[in-house]
Amino acid sequence: MDKDLIVSGFIQINDEIISADDIVPLPERCGSTCLCYMVRYQGKRYLMKRLRHEYADNPRYLELFRKEYETGKRLSHEHLVEYVSMGEDVDGCYIVMEYVDGETIGERMTKNPSYFADPKHVSRLFSQLLSCLSYLHHHQVLHLDLKPDNIMLTRISDDVKLIDLGFCYSDSYDLSMGRNGLYSAPEQKEGRIADINVGTDLYAVGLLLRNLSLVFPKIYGCDAMSALIERSIQPDIALRFKSADEMAEALRQVLFQETKNRVRKRNRILKIAGIILLAIALFVGGGMVRHFLIEFDEQEAGSEFFSAYGMKCRIISNDDLTCSVVGRDLSHDDESMELVSISPFTSCQNRRYRIVLVEDKAYLADTIIQALSVSEGVERLSSYSFSQCANLLTVSLPLSLKTMGRNVFEGCYSLQHIILPPGINRLPNQAFTECRSLMAINFPEGLESIGNGCFASSGLTSAHLPSTIRSLEPGAFYDCRRLRSVTLPDSLDRIGDYCFHHCDSLLEVRNLSPEPQHITNVFRDTLGLKRTLYVPRQSVELYRRAPYWREFSQILPLDQ
Repeated sequence: MDKDLIVSGFIQINDEIISADDIVPLPERCGSTCLCYMVRYQGKRYLMKRLRHEYADNPRYLELFRKEYETGKRLSHEHLVEYVSMGEDVDGCYIVMEYVDGETIGERMTKNPSYFADPKHVSRLFSQLLSCLSYLHHHQVLHLDLKPDNIMLTRISDDVKLIDLGFCYSDSYDLSMGRNGLYSAPEQKEGRIADINVGTDLYAVGLLLRNLSLVFPKIYGCDAMSALIERSIQPDIALRFKSADEMAEALRQVLFQETKNRVRKRNRILKIAGIILLAIALFVGGGMVRHFLIEFDEQEAGSEFFSAYGMKCRIISNDDLTCSVVGRDLSHDDESMELVSISPFTSCQNRRYRIVLVEDKAYLADTIIQALSVSEGVERLSSYSFSQCANLLTVSLPLSLKTMGRNVFEGCYSLQHIILPPGINRLPNQAFTECRSLMAINFPEGLESIGNGCFASSGLTSAHLPSTIRSLEPGAFYDCRRLRSVTLPDSLDRIGDYCFHHCDSLLEVRNLSPEPQHITNVFRDTLGLKRTLYVPRQSVELYRRAPYWREFSQILPLDQ
């Protein structure tokens, strides 16, 4: 181990002295100028960063260190690491900040490159990154050190966390900006301070996208993506994107268009292949082939596709006259249709079919749709069916709906209104992840479980769970930073780890269970807040003695 990683002193957090025994070296996170440690305080993990000994007395590096803390301390964004405190001990200055449990995108590319082969993952990553940059830029801060090692993905929900403001430019510290070598824009490399602006950060984003297009040329090597990257990395800063929001919108359009193109290409290939096979069959088999095709049509009707009312449908059963929706009809004249209405019935070849489900990825990344109405009769919305519909505002679901697939509305950033039907007994994994505008939801009676990361990073302000709920799976409400109050019914017997981590506004928890549930790591990340737990009057002392529950700042009877 590097001898510099041995800490001889103490640090202070919120007037609490932390000894060296509570500090764990993190050599894998150390940089060329800084050392990193994990610090535990009141059950919560923090990251401590300090200058290496050879830089500890260097005025320039001390200025950069002070700038990083003072700039970071005044900023607060869900995808930016949180700065907690700064101090000095026998080993020099140190900064204490949020501990990010995850890995950098550089590490992810090394360990699991296939993750970036999914356009859904890339769209989500860059959407969150550009959202964070937009926030920084609106607060007069340029990051100026964007590179794979400074962009982290959280372990549970793969959310972006932008770290390291050491090289940043702000109005207060305009003479201490830095540059990061490979990802520096020309004006940055040449030290032209007067020329830098938001385009300097967007230049680095363009280089990150270019790296992906080089690694996965078949996925991200299209002309539209190449043009977007080319604009981002123009030597002349005036020719680049004017804002992070403008670049984010352009990227969404490119990825959405590519998704449509892949669907068109796949359908065209299937159609041509079908025509060729049919011609060969008719030529070789004559009447026998015709008889076979009739039988095949009756027994395997699920392979028959047709278009109706702007939808692409697939026949499930000719016997039951049922079909599914597989997406938009891409050949339909009106592709600007903002309302998607899935009707209960449709027709094909003079037969009336009942629509019973919406298939996987049917409307994935559809940026046109703003309102969704699903009629009675539909029983299932499959996985990713409306994922990343960034402009979807309102959803109307039928009473007939029984199940929803994972990630069904994940990444619908604008979604504000949805009413869940009473027939739903489980909300699946990541169903509403990143639904940042969804502030309220009515949990129906009959709901029994909420899946892993279901509402992670959503905009919920309260969660009054129904009396039928039995299980909250890990990370169910992870990173719901607006969540202020939670009501847990007495039917709830399982609360998964990280369920309410990073719910920084959560000050009131009402637990109706007379017996404390067994929990391990549900609230601990934010228990430094003054949070009150309300429980049945006869159970107050039980909760005050129960592991983890007893860490609440106050435990009071429900009727108080």
